[in-house]
Order: sequence, then C-alpha cells, then structure tokens
Amino acid sequence: MNIKKLIKGLSLLILLCISNSSYAMVWKSENTWDQVWEKRYQHWVKNNWTEEFFMDEKKPIYYKFSHDCADAVYAMRLVFAYEYKLPFVVNNPSKRGRTISNGMTRWDKLSEAKRVRKFMEHVANLTSTRSLENDTYPIALDDIKPGDVYVAPDVHSYQIVNITDTGIAEVMSSTTPQAPRYLDRIPSFPFYVPEDYKNKSDGYRRFKQPQNIRKSAEKQPGYDIEQFDIAQSVKQDYVKFTDIISSALGSRVEKPDEKTLRLLIAMCMYANDRSIYVYDALWHLQKIRKAGRRCMNRTEYNNYSTPSRDRRLKAFFNAVKNHYEKNKKYKHWTQPQRWAKALFSVETPKPAELAELNKFCKVQMSLGEEYYIPLRDLRQNLSSGKVISDPHAPLEYRWGAQLSPYKPSCKTY
Repeated sequence: MNIKKLIKGLSLLILLCISNSSYAMVWKSENTWDQVWEKRYQHWVKNNWTEEFFMDEKKPIYYKFSHDCADAVYAMRLVFAYEYKLPFVVNNPSKRGRTISNGMTRWDKLSEAKRVRKFMEHVANLTSTRSLENDTYPIALDDIKPGDVYVAPDVHSYQIVNITDTGIAEVMSSTTPQAPRYLDRIPSFPFYVPEDYKNKSDGYRRFKQPQNIRKSAEKQPGYDIEQFDIAQSVKQDYVKFTDIISSALGSRVEKPDEKTLRLLIAMCMYANDRSIYVYDALWHLQKIRKAGRRCMNRTEYNNYSTPSRDRRLKAFFNAVKNHYEKNKKYKHWTQPQRWAKALFSVETPKPAELAELNKFCKVQMSLGEEYYIPLRDLRQNLSSGKVISDPHAPLEYRWGAQLSPYKPSCKTY
C-alpha cells in the first residue's frame, strides 16, 4: 500500500514537472521597470554593450546571433531585460493590438538559454526600423542617455552608447543583411536630422516600458518633441543641429579639430548610407524588369530616387568645408585637419595625402561588393552635378563615376 502511494506520488510529481515545463516562459520576470532600473540600464549599456558583444564565445547565448541595425537595437534592451529578469514587451507588427513578450511559451521544451536565443531570433524576424516607431517615443535633446536610440524608419537605426564630456552622443550600429558580426562603434552623432514633423516617427527616442506599451507616445514619461522644432528651425542643417545637442549635453566646449573629426566621421557615414538607397533601387529595377516592365511608375520613382538626400549630402559637404575654412590654421598638422585639407583643397593633394584620406574613408558604391569611390571624388562629383538621383541610372552614373553624360531612357518625375 505504501509502495502504491509512493508510486502515485511520484507520478503526480512527474506530471507536475512536465506540466510546468510545457508552459515555460522565455524567462520569468522578477523585477519591474522604473527609474532606478532605467539608470541601471543606462550604466549597463555604457559599460557592457560593446562591439564584440555578439562575437564573444564566453557568452554562448548570444554568440554569433545574426542581426541587422534594428535587430541590434531591440537586442540591447532584450538582453538587459533577460540578464536582470525584467519584462521585455514590444508591439507585434504582424498582429495589430498584440505584443511580443518574454511571457511567450512556444519554446517550452527547450532549456532557458535556448528559449532566450529563439526569442531573440523571433523578435529580430518580426521587427524592423519601422516597428521601432511604435516601441519608442521622442525625447528632449538634453535628456539623451546611453540606451536611447536614433531611428530613421525604413533606413537605419543606432544605439546611443555614451555621452562624452563634449556632449557627443556616441553610437553603435549594425547593417544589412542579417549576419553574425561585430557592431560598429562611431565616436560621433548619427548622420540624421529628424524630418518627420507630422508623425514624429524618427529622431532620438527611448524604449517604452512594458507597463506603458499600449499607451500613446504623448503619454510616455519624458516625451518631448522639441527636436523636430529645432530641426525645422535650422532647416535640417546637420552641423547646426548637432552643435545644439553637444552644447546641451556637454560639460566643456568641443575643440575645432575635435569637431572636424566628428563631422568627417559623420560625413563618411552618411555618404556610405547612400549605398543602401542605390542598392535598393537597382534591386527593385532588376525585379520589375524580370517581370517584364522596363521603367518604374511615379510612386516607385519617388520611393527610389534620391534628389533630396543628394542635396542634403552636397549641403553637408559645404557646411563641413565652411567649418574647415574657418579653422584650417588651428593645429593644421593634426590628423583631422590633414584629412580635411585633402578633402577640400582646390589643388590636387599629394598622393600620400590622398592615401591617408582614402584609408580614413572610402564610400562603398553598392552593398556586398568591394567597389568604392574616394570621398574627395564624391564631393567633386556632387559639386559638378555628375551624381545622378534617377533610380533607373546604372551604378556608376548614380555616383558620378562615369565620364559620358547620362541620358535617361525612362520617364522621370
């Protein structure tokens, strides 16, 4: 009889274990997001969120996690939430009104480590730079902290990882396509200025806390839209816009050569970002031509052409040139000043000077290819009107690298 009771008890215990395992969450939340945890998150990002985070064999859960720019942004928040047993909740872009959270039980038969990895991959596959609009909200420029993000929907996103004593919001980012890779750390602001004045979907933003995920942006703590007013007041001038941020965040004034370096880094970033647009246009053109259509319609043309972006890039070159001209006598022997001289001098620089500049920055003409244009050549091509914004143009024409004039074979809008 005692043996029967013992067997019955063991059977019940096994059943309970199986039952609990069958409904295992990704991880159990033991803490709740508040201002104290937000400050711990900021400290963790500044000190632990590093370029090699996904390439560190000592972190097997995260090792060689495939990511693009938006995946890395979401992962930054997700990993901290898991490590400190906080809830992670974001909106489900594929199911309106539903969320994705660590309370999901679809991987219940796996170990916790494997559940977390599967959850990370699930979040990465469903989210994007566009979905970040609904999971974050705009903040005041003087309130930017490590752990905040910059979002340019459908284009790019960055993680803010440090605020320097000169008020520079240093960033890290990934790129497309999804792949295991080191993150890129950049000691400069993202090269973007908020431009969605109507919907406020871009710009410097902060993650919504899980308890507030269903609330509108306007109801989030610290919500502020001043950055859009400032961007509009400086007419999208990147130099003026970032000067305002560094002044608001910094404890000391940026030196001229420090600013030169920051602006050159941003310029290199922005010029290389153009390759994403060029690649997307050529890919779409190839797709419609395989389907039997030679030319894009008006909507497609407007989506894939780059006239406004090219005007901004040209204006940025001119703004940085103006900064250099005002300060070219300031420690002219420093490396940033030498790079700027090679970039902007009227006379052709010496081969060694050009080699130094090209080592600092070359512009990738198309994603996935070792095909580059020197930054100085791109500046000259923009100035002479050789860079083509028409998405039908061949690759070399898009960058002004073709000597013969471009003759459109499709209608332009």
